[in-house]
Amino acid sequence: MSGVLWMLALLGTGGILAAVIRSRSSTPSGGAASAANEHQRLPENALRVLFAELSLDEELTLLCRLSPEMAEWMNLLAEDEVDEAIRRAEAVHAATPGSRAATCFLMRARFAMGDNQGAAQVAQAYFSAVGVSEIESLLQTWHHLRAMNVFPGQETARQVVGVIVEMNEFAKDGQAIPITLSAHLDGSSVLHRGRRRVPAGPDSRLPVHEATMRLVAAAASVDRPPPTARSTKPVEGLLMRFTLLSPGGPSVIELDIAQVKDNEDHPLFQLLLLTMNLVMKKQADLAA
Repeated sequence: MSGVLWMLALLGTGGILAAVIRSRSSTPSGGAASAANEHQRLPENALRVLFAELSLDEELTLLCRLSPEMAEWMNLLAEDEVDEAIRRAEAVHAATPGSRAATCFLMRARFAMGDNQGAAQVAQAYFSAVGVSEIESLLQTWHHLRAMNVFPGQETARQVVGVIVEMNEFAKDGQAIPITLSAHLDGSSVLHRGRRRVPAGPDSRLPVHEATMRLVAAAASVDRPPPTARSTKPVEGLLMRFTLLSPGGPSVIELDIAQVKDNEDHPLFQLLLLTMNLVMKKQADLAA
C-alpha cells in the first residue's frame, strides 16, 4: 500500500477520534449541567476507549495528536516515503521497545504487508518491555492482534488484567444514575456517574489503589464464560454487569443485586461487596 493511500485511510478515522476525545470524561461547570450529565450514559465512543476497542487506524490517528514522532512518520507517508518512515520507526522501536507510537506504527505496517507474524513480534517486544504496567495499551494491542487472527496462548488469554462494572445508582427522586467503574490490575481506576468523572482527575489515594486491586483479583477468581463481544445494551434496574478484560477478549457476567446482596454464599457476593466498596471510596470526599 502506498504511503498516500495509507495516509488517506487513516485520515478517514479522524472524525471518530475527535468525537472520542471530546466525549472522554469532563466535569461540567454548572450544577444543572452536572445533574443532567449524571443521568446520561457514557457515549459509545467513550465506552470503546474504556473497553480498549479502538481499531488500529483509530489509535494511530489519536497518537498523531500526541506523538511528534508519529506525526513525523505520517508526514513521510504522505510524501510516499514509506521505507524511510518504517526505517525511523524501527530505529525507535529497537532503542525503546516500549514506545507505543513505534509499536502501533510498525504493527500497522506489518499488517499492510500481510505479515501478521511480524506484527505479533513487534507486539511481543512491546509486552516484554512494559509488562502489565500499561494495562490499557496491553488490552488495546491484543484487540488489534485478535482482529487480525493473532491470538494469545491459553495462559495469557485467561489473565484478567481489568474489569469494567456497569450498574445504576438511584437518586432520591427515583431517577437512575448510570455508574461505570473501570478497575485495572495496576491499581488504577476510573469512575463515571453518568458522563461525569468522579473524582475529576487521577486518583492516587492508597486505599483506592488497594481496593481496586482486590476487586480485580476477585474478578479473576470467579468462573466466567468464554470471551465474547461485550454487551452494548445499557443495564436496567438492579442489574449489574461485569466485563472481565483479558488478552483473550472480554468475558461478561451479570447479576441481580437484589438476589445477591443478602446471600453471602452466592459465588458473586464478594465481587458485589468489593465493587460497592470501591465505588464508595471513589466518591468519598478527597479532603477526608
